[in-house]
Amino acid sequence: MIEASESNSVLLGYDKFGHPLYKVIATPKDKEQWAKLYKLPDRVIPIVFLPGVMGSNLMNPDDGKPVWTVNGTASMLPWIGRGPAKRKKLLDPTKTVVDPSGKIETESPEERLLFKSRRERGWGEVGAMSYGTFLPWLQEALNDNQAMLKNKTSSNGSLTLRERLLDKALGAEIGETNLTSEEVALSYQYLFPVHAVGYNWLQSNVDSAKMLAKRIEKIIGDYKASGRKCEKVILVTHSMGGLVARYYSELLEGDYGQKNILGIVHGVMPDRGAPMAYKRMKAGEAGAVGLVIGSSGGEMTPVLAQSPGPLQLLPGKAYGMGWFHIEGLKQPLPKTDPYTEIYTQRSAWWGLCEERFINPDNKNMDKRQLDKDWLSFKNILFTDVQMFVEDLNGHYHEHTYAFFGNDGKKYPSYAELHWKDISGIHTPEAYRSQVSEQGEIFYPADKFNQTVRYATLETPDQRYVTRKYELSPPAEDGDGTVPVRAALITSPKLKAQLGVGVDHEGAYKSDNTMDARWFTLRSIIKIAQRVKNTGLAYHE
Repeated sequence: MIEASESNSVLLGYDKFGHPLYKVIATPKDKEQWAKLYKLPDRVIPIVFLPGVMGSNLMNPDDGKPVWTVNGTASMLPWIGRGPAKRKKLLDPTKTVVDPSGKIETESPEERLLFKSRRERGWGEVGAMSYGTFLPWLQEALNDNQAMLKNKTSSNGSLTLRERLLDKALGAEIGETNLTSEEVALSYQYLFPVHAVGYNWLQSNVDSAKMLAKRIEKIIGDYKASGRKCEKVILVTHSMGGLVARYYSELLEGDYGQKNILGIVHGVMPDRGAPMAYKRMKAGEAGAVGLVIGSSGGEMTPVLAQSPGPLQLLPGKAYGMGWFHIEGLKQPLPKTDPYTEIYTQRSAWWGLCEERFINPDNKNMDKRQLDKDWLSFKNILFTDVQMFVEDLNGHYHEHTYAFFGNDGKKYPSYAELHWKDISGIHTPEAYRSQVSEQGEIFYPADKFNQTVRYATLETPDQRYVTRKYELSPPAEDGDGTVPVRAALITSPKLKAQLGVGVDHEGAYKSDNTMDARWFTLRSIIKIAQRVKNTGLAYHE
């Protein structure tokens, strides 16, 4: 059986599982005739991509209806105008599962023969808006054996993407080294099918890591069952997907890091959390993004207060102390513990979670319901969030590669938070400091709950002192979400690290720079060299 893939190239012969065994490269008809026969690799190193928070499509498991679809701008429009109650009901971690029906760029017939369809490999689980051009680019770069053979046999001087990395310097701060011809040659002896694994980003990353363990076991098992040799995968992650990967690799029982993973490439991972997680819950997001994910604390809190995953992006103790500033307080916070000093401050106006927003159905602010809702949030914060963040700190796979955003001009980020007093009126200093520390929140009816807060204190003579605070805009280097301070990894397990000018959501897009993609491809080829120490190694 012979199937044409190009005018001068055919796939020849199939094994009992339907996989092509050989490729014939022949000259065009108008040239001197010759043909060469190449055996296709039968050893597989799957590439498993993990998206970031909000980067997986979700649906309702009961009726199968989409809940969160990230195909593009149009798919997000239904969220505009949805109020807090509707958001809380739809984006419930206990009532959502991954939706595999997202938009996909269809694969070529040859790719389908080699690896099955992209949908079968999970591509529809992740947002096409963020990854719809990257995944095809990566698969093409890792499946260009045909182009490589054609270039060599015809001596046309063209280079594949992998071969172009032989002379491409990226300027990585750590581990900067070009690929060698031997490394590239070894990579062409293996197949690299790209898989995507979406996860319910509302639930705890611990649960997502357990799900990932099952998926990777199935991916490896399926290739073995199809008659191919497969032992380990390479993980490529975006943002919070890196935390899921690290927990799976290093903390789950089963020693998966050694057993199933050759290495991990992290993109814009909030290694120690990011202050943006506080900002979004407290004040929402600005602009068009805010219209979709929530433009105020009133819209964000009902969802985030019930969702461990996004809360696990908060800065942990390893982020450092003193990054939270309130004008009038003598000392910035946290002093020793962000969980007790910031995140679970119930009465302070600057506390992370405003109890009145947790449950939009509690319109009368019933005290018993408020207490119940607050206790639920507090349990999530201490049980799911604190334990995950602190347990994960310092744990990395032994072959870790990472890139991060470092452009403060295009993508200013919050490395620290500053609540500035913009009252413009005189208040005795003693009262100002008290308002800063313990004043209750007061909301005029015409104020939306975004980056401005009013704090009020009743004085001993039964008068009220009110101050107006504004959250200062971001000003530090980063990717617009994760500051450099949170992204830099300092570990002996880190093999290479690159700072690059990318925005957080579009880190793998090619709009601004290709360096993030080049770094990812180069890192994959570097990691693949470890196959020499596995059962997939070739022995003469």
